Amino acid sequence: MSVSLTVMTFNLLEDQPEDSPNSWDKRKDLCVTVITSYSPMIFCTQQGVKTQLDYLQQRLPGYEHFGISRKGSEDTSDQHCTIFYDKEKVELLEGGTFWLSELPSVPGSTSWGSADPCIATWAISFSTSIWCLVLFFAHTVLHASQ
Repeated sequence: MSVSLTVMTFNLLEDQPEDSPNSWDKRKDLCVTVITSYSPMIFCTQQGVKTQLDYLQQRLPGYEHFGISRKGSEDTSDQHCTIFYDKEKVELLEGGTFWLSELPSVPGSTSWGSADPCIATWAISFSTSIWCLVLFFAHTVLHASQ
């Protein structure tokens, strides 16, 4: 018996300035088109800010999402690692976020020369369509540290 689990990941690269070739306004419709064309059960995002995540949630109503800012659950201005899941096919059982630092439970913590916090969002999900438990991680890492 063969089963299929479609998973995607996107680095949303936060919202770049309007005159940038990488501004969210120039990328957002293509992002939604790619997601809908593959219809993943789960897709993860990195470096997304709240306005981007809200746009995806609005345009993709069949998905729920889970994740917080790298500065903690109260922050809405910084980057998030988020896991979106098809709410008809996947049930979120448990999830959380930890910081990739010497203090993994402290929101916004940094270590090892990093200038900004790095996080991993995890989720344990149950797929009702393929009857399996799945553990997913979405994470950010630094492209440079000292």
